[in-house]
Amino acid sequence: MFGWLNRKKADAAVVRAWRDVITKTARSPEPYLRGWVPDTIYGRFHMVSLVATVAMRRLGGQGSDGQLISKDLSELLFSDFDHSLREHGVGDSSIARRIRKMGEEFFGLAKAVDGALEEGAPQKALASVIQRNIQPDAEKAMELADHVLELNERVERLSESDLFNGPEAL
Repeated sequence: MFGWLNRKKADAAVVRAWRDVITKTARSPEPYLRGWVPDTIYGRFHMVSLVATVAMRRLGGQGSDGQLISKDLSELLFSDFDHSLREHGVGDSSIARRIRKMGEEFFGLAKAVDGALEEGAPQKALASVIQRNIQPDAEKAMELADHVLELNERVERLSESDLFNGPEAL
């Protein structure tokens, strides 16, 4: 009944390190300057979602410790989303609804991106996911897909030490 009291948590410093590198990577100017995503709160949300998805995908494949980091990372990211919405003047009465909608979008996008990365032609599949969910322009969606694929390759090359201690960069 009170199992949630004993829930094992990942090392908070590792989770914060992952959050910091994800947000830093998502804020790199290239996607915004090239017009792949708008430089708005939701454009930034989409970039954080894409970067977090490739990171959490890799962490999730690393057994229970990686899954624990991934779960705690998603909780920390949503705490940040909540804080960001409040900073942008979203009232308390609509925060829960917006966070729920962002959660549905985040996890739906993560599932679609994960499926696209598993396909035999991930570039085309990923571009299709991006075009449906983020960037309607086919050419820009393809460019963003290439960017995400390159980011995924960098995440896949991270050492086990980086995975469980938090990487310095992606």
